[in-house]
Amino acid sequence: MCRALQKFSRSFAMCLLAVGLVSVVGSSALQAQQSALEDIFVVRDVGLDESAQTASAARANALVKGQREAFARLEARLTRSVHRGLAASIDSDTLRFLVDAIQIDAEKTSDVRYLANLTVTFKPDAVRDLFRQSGVPFSELRSRPLTVVPVLATPARYLLWEDPNPWREAWRNHPEGTGLVPMLAPIGDLSDLAGLTVDQAVDGDPDVLARFAARYGARGVVVTIANIFEVSPGFLRSDIVSVPVGVPEMSPFSISVAGQEGESEFAIFARAVGEIRGIIEDEWKAASALTSGDIAQLRAAVPISDLKNWLDIRGRISRVPAVTDIQIVALTAMSAEIVINHRGDVARLTRAFERFDLILENTGLEQVNARPSGGSQAGLRALVTHVVRLAAD
Repeated sequence: MCRALQKFSRSFAMCLLAVGLVSVVGSSALQAQQSALEDIFVVRDVGLDESAQTASAARANALVKGQREAFARLEARLTRSVHRGLAASIDSDTLRFLVDAIQIDAEKTSDVRYLANLTVTFKPDAVRDLFRQSGVPFSELRSRPLTVVPVLATPARYLLWEDPNPWREAWRNHPEGTGLVPMLAPIGDLSDLAGLTVDQAVDGDPDVLARFAARYGARGVVVTIANIFEVSPGFLRSDIVSVPVGVPEMSPFSISVAGQEGESEFAIFARAVGEIRGIIEDEWKAASALTSGDIAQLRAAVPISDLKNWLDIRGRISRVPAVTDIQIVALTAMSAEIVINHRGDVARLTRAFERFDLILENTGLEQVNARPSGGSQAGLRALVTHVVRLAAD
């Protein structure tokens, strides 16, 4: 039996070597995750509109300004608001080095004017190096979506599914954005009405809200309760309280949005949506950002059932942005022991693994040296401190 198991293990290991240990797992979910990671460094829909003495001069100026604008948008996507400023300060040579490719669409020219739409693809490693050398914390890990529950507080009662609810409409009409935290507005169909009442939303019922989030494929819910009132003739203001449920990196927060003279409630609510999105993005980046290029290391066991299962798990680990390298220490028919080199602390790595449907669990063991009684250095070893498994297991 032992020989049979050893033979199977050897065959298993040889099969792994035959596929180079870097095979792309043919699952649509992994391909979608990889595509999403690559897409983070692509900035689309940069509008170009420049005038000069000639059309060619206008085009050249527009492309330079467009690439800088694209990097400013990328910087806003990857960094917190308090850490921004690189886009305005880097020189033109550095900017050109960061750009991998550009795509120009919808070009229109006259004798002195140039209009177009620009897509810029940046080099991920070059951008990462620039942030690290500049000491700027950044995150490239996209969160699972959050579902927004927009409750409107009126003098008489709370409104959620009833019409009119301009606060709900503001969320439905606001573009989802291109940040790291997708936010989904509820449809408001019969299933929504049956699954969540306004009282359950205001009370923050965790079980009901968890089921509501699951309906939208979201990891959690943000209940946003907004009012709107006139502070003086022609001037409106909205006070909004946002309460995250199932979102451990976030705490409740509140904002006030004061309207300009004659500004409508729809315009005020639209600005409020943008401010709330910005706060949520900043909280996610604070929780997942990498502050340096220092490499840490942990030793983990990976329970496996067969070759396909191992390749699936290994493929997911390799796609985690914080992971720089995976070393295989031991391999059997039922488990693998690996060393994971990564950037950032283990808490951030754990959150990153969750994005790829992986669970990283601490075994409770510390890295220790086990030395035989004779004092030989040959007995030094490191204990497995973590277990990696699929979330569905």
